[in-house]
Amino acid sequence: MDRHSPFRDLPEVMARTSDIWEQLRGKSLFITGGTGFFGHWLLESFAHANKALDLDLKVLVLTRDIDAFHSKAPHLAVDPAIRFHQGDVATFAFPSGTYTHVIHAAATSADETFKGEDPLHKFDTLTRGTRRALEFAAGCGTERFLFASSGVAYGVAPSGMASIPESYSGAPDTLDVNSALGHGKRSAEFLCAYFAARHGWDLSIARCFSFIGPRLPLDLHYAIGNFIKQAHQDREIIVNGDGTPLRSYLYMADLVVWLLALLLKAPPGQIFNVGSDQAISIHDLAYLVRDILCPGKPVRILGERAYSVGNAVRSQYVPDISKARKVLGLDVWTPLEEAVRRTGMASI
Repeated sequence: MDRHSPFRDLPEVMARTSDIWEQLRGKSLFITGGTGFFGHWLLESFAHANKALDLDLKVLVLTRDIDAFHSKAPHLAVDPAIRFHQGDVATFAFPSGTYTHVIHAAATSADETFKGEDPLHKFDTLTRGTRRALEFAAGCGTERFLFASSGVAYGVAPSGMASIPESYSGAPDTLDVNSALGHGKRSAEFLCAYFAARHGWDLSIARCFSFIGPRLPLDLHYAIGNFIKQAHQDREIIVNGDGTPLRSYLYMADLVVWLLALLLKAPPGQIFNVGSDQAISIHDLAYLVRDILCPGKPVRILGERAYSVGNAVRSQYVPDISKARKVLGLDVWTPLEEAVRRTGMASI
């Protein structure tokens, strides 16, 4: 199979967002987290749509390391519609200008999480960074604000709950110091709601679950990324746990469509789950990756304790997306098999 480039996905994104790009004509966006996994895909889509539709769209991206992103994506770094503002999300100096739309997707990096980041540092980055982004939005003419939250804000789903709906009022354990991400996201959601009510802009909150696509880190704590790397490089694919936890994965080209819909079409002041509702066990996922990318390679199940969140075992992490389907017409368009194939081919 040919190596898959994420550029091939952009026409699909355009086809599924043809009704909303006019809302961004002549607008200016400010994005935090714009050089991460989510942000990179959003920037590719913005740059593509801007050229294809002559939107006169301007995007300012907050980043801690402009040079690193220039090396990773030089075509975006020199795109005339995209500018960069260097700074840390919790302390950045406010740039001048008007920004009608803000996407706040910054958090501590996946690499920092993988290396055992201190929980308090993670919590502080989420809350202080969100407040700083909101304070900037309050003075820059913002009309719509999208916050990329996380499904971990629900805490561990109770046994028997096949998928988590937005109406579920669960939360992380307050005595579990390793649940900083969930608590930080919940606190950040409160801050977003407060500032939106005080300043009168439209707020959307995306509780994001698990994703797959080109540029997914393959050497961190993402099971599907590890399996893809092992499919290409190792003698066998290894499942560190017992393989029973259930997950689901939304392809990144689909995610871009979801985030744009939440930014531009969602009723204000609401939370939407973002992800796939097509559950698969980690055991079956390992074999699926094997069968698509390296048929015949051994899969070894170590049978150790399942992946845990703090002191609780997370056996299911699957969203109920019926609200997004009904209200915004969103769906899971890319089957997991095709998502694995595209991601695997991009990582060769």
